[in-house]
Amino acid sequence: MDKRIILYIIAGLLIFGLLLVTFFPGKIQAWKDSGRDLEGKCSPKPGYTEQSWKEHMSHHPDVYRECLA
Repeated sequence: MDKRIILYIIAGLLIFGLLLVTFFPGKIQAWKDSGRDLEGKCSPKPGYTEQSWKEHMSHHPDVYRECLA
């Protein structure tokens, strides 16, 4: 197989991945939080107060749906 074809495929996959991360950045956070239990996901992260964490979660209702109920 020609080495250029392999390089084009790798470059295309990298560009595709970068586009996904650029246009859907919240999905990365959702994927990281998907394995956490509800208590760990809903509790304030370091550097956030309780109120500021609730405000942050309200900006991402698709990610923190369970916490906002």
